[in-house]
Amino acid sequence: MKSNRRPERDSRPSGDLAGRRILLGVTAGIAAYKAVELARLLIQAGAKVQVVMTPSATKFVTPLTFEAITARTVFVEMFPQPGQESPWHTELSTWADVVVVAPATADHIARVAHGFGDDLLTTILLACERRRLICPAMNPRMWANPAVQENVGLLKRHGYRIVPPEEGEMARPGEDPGVGRLAEPETIFAEVRHLLSAPQDLRGVRVLVTAGRTEESWDPVRVLTNRASGRMGFALAEEARERGADVTLVCGPTDVIPPSGMRVIRITTASQMAQSVKREFQHCNMLLMSAAVSDYTFASTMENKIKKGQPDPEVHLVPTEDILKSMSQNKGNRIIVGFALETENVLENALRKLREKHLDIVVANNPLVKGSGFQGETNQVFIIHRTGNVQDLPLQSKREVAREILNAVMEIYRNPLPEPEQDLELDLDLELDAAEELPVPGPGLVDLDGLDIEEADDSAGVANGSAPKPAAMSPAPGGKKKSRRGGRRARERRERQAAAIAAKQTGPQSSEHKPELKPAPEPVAAKTTAVVLADQPEKAKKKKSSRGKKKAEVKTDAPPAAQPVVAEEAKPKPAKKASKKRAAKPDESGDTVAKAPKKRAKKAAKKKAEPDAVA
Repeated sequence: MKSNRRPERDSRPSGDLAGRRILLGVTAGIAAYKAVELARLLIQAGAKVQVVMTPSATKFVTPLTFEAITARTVFVEMFPQPGQESPWHTELSTWADVVVVAPATADHIARVAHGFGDDLLTTILLACERRRLICPAMNPRMWANPAVQENVGLLKRHGYRIVPPEEGEMARPGEDPGVGRLAEPETIFAEVRHLLSAPQDLRGVRVLVTAGRTEESWDPVRVLTNRASGRMGFALAEEARERGADVTLVCGPTDVIPPSGMRVIRITTASQMAQSVKREFQHCNMLLMSAAVSDYTFASTMENKIKKGQPDPEVHLVPTEDILKSMSQNKGNRIIVGFALETENVLENALRKLREKHLDIVVANNPLVKGSGFQGETNQVFIIHRTGNVQDLPLQSKREVAREILNAVMEIYRNPLPEPEQDLELDLDLELDAAEELPVPGPGLVDLDGLDIEEADDSAGVANGSAPKPAAMSPAPGGKKKSRRGGRRARERRERQAAAIAAKQTGPQSSEHKPELKPAPEPVAAKTTAVVLADQPEKAKKKKSSRGKKKAEVKTDAPPAAQPVVAEEAKPKPAKKASKKRAAKPDESGDTVAKAPKKRAKKAAKKKAEPDAVA
C-alpha cells in the first residue's frame, strides 16, 4: 500500500535556522495548539523539527497534525507497538541542537526538576547535554504556587532556559486573567533563534558582572538596603555566557536564583562587594557594574536589637566606597559599564556620572516609568556612550536589554577609542537651522551682523553738524561689515566725503582747540561747502570775478568738523542754487576762500551760528 506521507526533507533550505535540528516536546495542556504554529515557524526558518509528545498530549492535538507540518514521524511511546519505529531516547538527545518543551505543564516541570524519567520526553531531557528551553503554561494560581516556583528555580540552577508565561486571558471562558498563559509562538521562536544563532564574539573574554543589592546592618534585625532584584545583572551574565564569555558573577541578596554555568561569588555588604570586585577586576576584560550598591552605611552596628521603648536613637551614616570610581583609576584597557537609576534629569545625571567616573558606557533608567520597576521582567533604558551618543531603547525584556548593552560593549571592544580630552555633550541628533547659526564675533568686539541696523544716510551727518566717524569707513577686524544694508551709491558718497575731509585736514589747522559741535537738523538736499569744493574745484576757479577780489579774503582756521554750514531755522533751498550762490572759491595757494555779502555774514554772526563762508 502506498503511503501518503511526504518524504523527509534532506535538503538544507535557506533561512535563519537553515539545517539546525530542533526537538519539540509537547505536553498535555490546552495551549498545545500553539505548538503547531511554533513548528510551522521553525520549518519556515529552515530548521529540521522532530516532535515528541506525551501520551496525554495526543488527546489535545493528534500526532498527524504535527506530521503534516514537519513531514516527520511523531514519537510518543518509549516502547512502541510491534511494527512501529521508535529510536532510543539517547539517539534523540544527541541528534538535537536544542530541545524545546512547549507547553510545559506543572506536572512535567516537577518531574524534570526532580530527575524523573518515566516517559520518552523526560528521559530525553535527562540525557540531553545541549541547550534546553522550557515554556511553562498553566492556570495563574498554579503558576503562583510556591512549589511550582521552587521547581522552576531548580531548573534554572540546572542550566535550563525558561521562557516565562505571559499575562492575559485564559483559554477556558470565565477564568480570571492572570500570568500563566503560554508565551506567543513568535516569542518562543525568537528565543530559539537567538539560542542557535547567538554570536560567539565573547569567546575567550573574561567578563565580571555584579548584580543584586547590598544590605548594611544597623542591628541584628534591621538593615539599610534598596529594592533591586538582580534580574538585570543575571540577564547580562546569561547573555555573556551564551556568547562564549568566561563569566564571574558577584551578587548580593536577590529575589531570583542566579544562573548556572558561571562562577558565583556571594556577598552581603558594600564593603564585601568592593573587596570582591577589586580582587576579580585584575583578571577581567570587562566590568558590568549592574549591582545596586548602597551609598551609605552605618557608622556603627548595634550588638543587640534596639528596643522600641528606648529613647530615639541617633543614626549616623557614612558614605561607602565608590567602587566604580576606584576601579576606573586602574582601568587600563578594560571596558567599564556603569548603571544610573535616576528619578529626575535622567540623561544629565547619567552623563555626569559617566564623566566623573571615566566610564565607557552608562545605562540609565527611571524606575517610575511603567514597566521599568525593580521586580519586573522588562526595562526601558538609555545607553549613553562616552562619545556622547545616546541609544533610546523601547520597553522590552531585560534579556533583550542585556543583548543591546553587550552589542554596544563589543563595538568599543573591537574599536577602542581614546579617552575624551574635554567634557562631553549629549548627541541627541539635534540640528540647528541654518538661519539660526550666527557668526562668532572676534575677541573684544560686538558682532552687529545679526542685528537689524539701518545705514545712516549721508545727509544725516551733514544735518547734525558732525562728520562721519572713521570707524564707519574702515572695516571691522576680520573683514566683517557692521551692517547688512547699503549699496554702491552710498559707498561712493562715503568715499567722496572721506576724501574731502582728508583734503581739508591737510591745510593749516589748530589741533589745540577743537570746539564741540551740537547736532542740528538739516534738509537732505543740502551739501557741505567742502564737498562742493571737492567736486568742482576747477569750476570755482573760473567763476572768480573782480567783485570777489575787492572783498576781504577769509581763511578757514576752524577744524574740519566745523566746516558744514547750516542755518538752524533757515528754510532749505534747492541744492544747485545753494551751491552757486554760496560756493567757496579756492585761491591760488590752495586755501579755501569764501566771498559772501556783508549783510548775510553779519546776520549769521548775530545768530551765533557757524560762519556762512567757512570752507
